[in-house]
Amino acid sequence: MSAPAATAAEPAFRYWRVAFVLMLGFTTAGLSVTVVNLAFPHIMTSLRADLDVMQWVQTGYMIVQAVMMPSVGWLGARLGNRRLYLLSLGTFVAGSVLCGMAWDVYSLIAFRLLQAVGVGPLFPITQVIMFQSFPEEKRGLAMGISSLGFSFGPMVGPVLAGYLLEHASWRTVFYINVPVGLLGLALAYLVLPPPRGQEGRRLDLAGMGSMAAFLVCFLLAMSQGRVEGWDSPYILTLLALAAVAGVAFVTVELRSVQPFVELRLYARLPFAMASLVVFLNTLSFMATNFVVALFLQSHLDYTPLQAAWMLMPSAVVIGALSVVVGRLSDFVAPKLLVIFGLALVGWSLIQYATITPLTSVGTITLLLTIRGFARAFTIAPLTTAALAALPESEVRMGSGLVSLTRGIASTGSVTLTAAFFQHRFHQRLELLVQEQAGLAFAPQELLQQLHAFFEQQGDFSQVAGVKALATLHRLLESEAALYSYHDTFIVLGAISLAAILPALWMGKRRPARRQAPAPAPAPAARPASR
Repeated sequence: MSAPAATAAEPAFRYWRVAFVLMLGFTTAGLSVTVVNLAFPHIMTSLRADLDVMQWVQTGYMIVQAVMMPSVGWLGARLGNRRLYLLSLGTFVAGSVLCGMAWDVYSLIAFRLLQAVGVGPLFPITQVIMFQSFPEEKRGLAMGISSLGFSFGPMVGPVLAGYLLEHASWRTVFYINVPVGLLGLALAYLVLPPPRGQEGRRLDLAGMGSMAAFLVCFLLAMSQGRVEGWDSPYILTLLALAAVAGVAFVTVELRSVQPFVELRLYARLPFAMASLVVFLNTLSFMATNFVVALFLQSHLDYTPLQAAWMLMPSAVVIGALSVVVGRLSDFVAPKLLVIFGLALVGWSLIQYATITPLTSVGTITLLLTIRGFARAFTIAPLTTAALAALPESEVRMGSGLVSLTRGIASTGSVTLTAAFFQHRFHQRLELLVQEQAGLAFAPQELLQQLHAFFEQQGDFSQVAGVKALATLHRLLESEAALYSYHDTFIVLGAISLAAILPALWMGKRRPARRQAPAPAPAPAARPASR
């Protein structure tokens, strides 16, 4: 009776072993993103780089990463999942070593691009291997585990980066990837299953070239539009080139028998709707992270460390709950969990519009944590629903497209949100100035009180008058900024609520084919001649 139990336990041990190995590489790459962002000031000082050049350390990384993500379909078909994972992680580790050895900002940019070449396919191919290694009735759990690995960086990144930057060089931010990455490479070589079979898929040069041109031009415009001006010739030229390249890319891929990126997957309504939800959900999440950090530090005057501690519970809840929700999606339709999460995220963001300088730290932390709780319901179930809508042979290509969708949303989120905030700030400030001009006594009374206050502090009457006007203007700007933050939170909440509509069309995941015990077939009668 013990033999069958051992046989049944062997597959379970195998996919848990695969999950552990994959999480080493996945977590290392995810952690790198957080700690590098925090090390920027130290790197700029050490390498004597100005902000205009330094921004390419991150901008170039994000663009190359996005370009490489959809290539996972073709690369996986040519190399197999195992070889592609090893090559991607190895490239990332090599890029980390070289980044730590960078001698100036230009070499650092080049080595960061090498890192991005590895990270681009690494995230989607990790999810593909996890999805295919787990039995179908536990694939939600697999996506939950991968979400935990991705959430680990925001959980420990700020604390780890702060310690390394305080007690060691900024170069250690890159070197910490090396030992864990090498261990992950060695274990992956030993543990990951061999390829199931490679396809002799030809390289679609026209599709690859037009895709790269579209993504580079579009993402450059998104990342630099606010700085250069959306109506500047540079940005308009980039957008025009992106439009031409995008039309060429879609035309070439739809006509190709073996396209570089299989755009026909979007003809499947559940996958197309899930991809749209991924875009809106990622846009809202990344934009909110940017605005919340700015709001806490710039407007509410919390220190970076205080802000990090206030955000920590949210990151912990997302990481811990992702596994639970992922497993829950194996029993409950994933779209129901996603709809619940989107509704709660939208509600929590609208509640952010009630935060003022008088709001307590506990209340703000609670609201941030509620959003983290809700966010956990939109990660693993959404990925599960998207990939489960595809046939097994297209999961790899679909994972690359979903990752690309996240990359585009992440890249454009900060720029678009900052542009909206600035627009609302100027509108709000103008309205406040007009309101003050329409009041007969209140502004004058306040100016007189401020004028008297500065005179009591020892200022001459003329100087006191200038300070009174400047103080009144700062008060109006502060009030306009508070209203603009509130407006931004409401819009981001509306985006999350709007994502519920396409979520309704994601469809139900196909029923899991559980491995039920079957009666042993009767031995077939062999022909006498044999």
